[in-house]
Amino acid sequence: MFHLDHLHGELTVGNPLDYETKKDFSLLIEARDSGSPPFSSFSEIRMNVTDVNDNFPQFTQDEYRCEVFENSPPSAVCDVFAIDADSPHYSTVWYSLVEENDYDFFTLDPETGLLSTTVSLDRETVPMLNLTVEAAEVNEPLHKDRATVIITVLDRNDNAPRFTQVFLAEVPEDALVGQAVVRLTSTDDDEDDAAIIYYIRDQSEDAVFNIDSTTGWITVKRPLDREKQARYVLKVIANDSAWNGGWFPRMAILNVTVMVMDVNDNPPMFSSSEYTASVPENSRIGTVVLDLHAADLDSGVNAQISYSLIAGHVDKFEIDPRNGTITTLDVFDYEQEQNFDLTIKASNSGRHTLFSLTRVVVAVSDVNEFTPTFLTRTFNFSVFKNVPVGTAVGRVTATDGDGGSEGRVFYLMFGHGRNKGFNIDQLSGEMRTSASLRNRGNSHVAFKVLAKNSGVISGTDEDEAAIHVSVIDINDAPTFTSACYVGNVTEDSPPGTSVLTVSALDQDYIPDWNRFFFSIENGNTNYSFSIDPPSGVISVNSSLDRELWSIYNLTVTAIDNGSPPATGTTNVIVTIGDVNDNEPQLTSTEAQVKENQPGGTVVAMLNASDADLPPNQGPFTYRLLNLSETSSFLLTPDGVLLTTRTIDRENISEYRVLVLVQDAGHPGGILIRCLRCINWLLSMWRSSGSTLSPSRMTELLTLSLRRSTNTLRRELILAACIRSLALSVTTQSL
Repeated sequence: MFHLDHLHGELTVGNPLDYETKKDFSLLIEARDSGSPPFSSFSEIRMNVTDVNDNFPQFTQDEYRCEVFENSPPSAVCDVFAIDADSPHYSTVWYSLVEENDYDFFTLDPETGLLSTTVSLDRETVPMLNLTVEAAEVNEPLHKDRATVIITVLDRNDNAPRFTQVFLAEVPEDALVGQAVVRLTSTDDDEDDAAIIYYIRDQSEDAVFNIDSTTGWITVKRPLDREKQARYVLKVIANDSAWNGGWFPRMAILNVTVMVMDVNDNPPMFSSSEYTASVPENSRIGTVVLDLHAADLDSGVNAQISYSLIAGHVDKFEIDPRNGTITTLDVFDYEQEQNFDLTIKASNSGRHTLFSLTRVVVAVSDVNEFTPTFLTRTFNFSVFKNVPVGTAVGRVTATDGDGGSEGRVFYLMFGHGRNKGFNIDQLSGEMRTSASLRNRGNSHVAFKVLAKNSGVISGTDEDEAAIHVSVIDINDAPTFTSACYVGNVTEDSPPGTSVLTVSALDQDYIPDWNRFFFSIENGNTNYSFSIDPPSGVISVNSSLDRELWSIYNLTVTAIDNGSPPATGTTNVIVTIGDVNDNEPQLTSTEAQVKENQPGGTVVAMLNASDADLPPNQGPFTYRLLNLSETSSFLLTPDGVLLTTRTIDRENISEYRVLVLVQDAGHPGGILIRCLRCINWLLSMWRSSGSTLSPSRMTELLTLSLRRSTNTLRRELILAACIRSLALSVTTQSL
């Protein structure tokens, strides 16, 4: 690096020095003589290399790449750095942007080299920027270097998708499920516009269209029917929510109109399966009968309908194939034929022709060509005077050569006799009585009848006939004032007692014919009743017994003096009322009891019956009569027979107990019975020396009891008899 002259000691630079490579040197110099031995000494020389400005600034990179998000506020982007190898005195660098840059969006710190934005950037406007930066020495501006800074503007999701066009699609209504309709396309100024997804807003489960979220293809989801809905407006959303920038999604909305195109899938339809029409007889050929119309739910050429007559009386009518107007091909006579049947076909002209049929019934309406005419000019009828109101008398008949409504004949009565008890049915001509004819016996009624068609009476299209009715007199039967009479009488009523009175009326106007007399024809069992012929008073005729015959159904007649006599009939119901005329009867007169039973043992429960009706029956009252034998027994009022002490069969094997049974009627009926002892009592009566026979004694006792209405007196009579009997029994037993 250095050269030292050996002789002169001159130290020179042997090679170029570079301050930037080595800034100082340390040399050890030896001075040696030429003696022998030579002597030498050393000296160290330190040399510093002084810098000269021989280096230019150098950027650390020829190209810097920086990134900045769009829409960011002014901020630092990146640092650039240049190095000058000279000493600090010469190496101070000043940074600047070269004026050739077209973008006024950046600033460069001259000291630090920090590159910053001055405005917000828009990636969609300038996605990338190339800047040239320069680093120059402060003391020597010509010493400089340049580098390129490439700034990439990073995307933010600041743009919504945009549909490329307004979409109007068409799809045939017979499109299959899954068939493609239209593909929607959209763009997004942000990066990765493939991240857009599609969907249909407010889509229900039964929607007929679907959209592929990725491709944007709209397809048929369900079968279509143009006749139900021909136009669909789909609100399609394009959403960039799949964008991977991590920003809030943005969307675009587009109304996509889908028109459902018609196919010929509906036949023409008549409003009715059958039509009726009429045409007057004698109408000219070409008369319009009916304007038929069929409707086709399809549209366009598929809804063009042609009409034809395919069956029925095709030789009598024709139809316009364009508008469906039916006209006549003949002149019709109602009296010859009244109805015609047609079959009409309506077909469309679509690719596949469809059709429907209907039936048309054409009725020929009658024209009034004829006048009603009676079969005869005079009608004679007869009727009895006693017929009820509404009785048919006869019928008049007029004919009309017309048919239908024009041939219908109406009948009207007129003349002086029209309000004398008769009327006529205006449609049938049948005459009936309208009032009672009883005051018109053996009389003659005359009036007239008019036969006409419908409408007002004109005097030119009517006919009339004379009516003669003979009212025949007849003997009317008497009529009772009631169809059934009801009476009541008690069974103890003596003969001659009045029960009720029947009455009747006779409407004959002849005095002799309206007098009548009464009699009982049927139901009078045992001649229990009689009736007074002139007055109708029904009375008791013989003794009554309700227990033998409780109700009488009498048939009573009233016969007048007419010729021949007439008879009226009624029913008389007579109910026989009950009186207390029957004694109670014990249902059993025997009882058994074991010996040695304590007192109070129940022997029997006595029961009785009574042929009378309530309240002359029970409840019954039971008593024991005070015979000496009865001291062994006790009888409760309700019929329970008890022992009063212990009974020994070896002493007495049989007891005869006299029982009195009284019913609840008024006057009370009394029965005296001895349990298994009535004959024994009578025999005891005879053995006691009584001069009365047993039968006579029983008869007198019963008669006395029946005739006595005083309860106390009846009991006294009974007690007297019993005392006599008791004394006799006691004596005999001793």
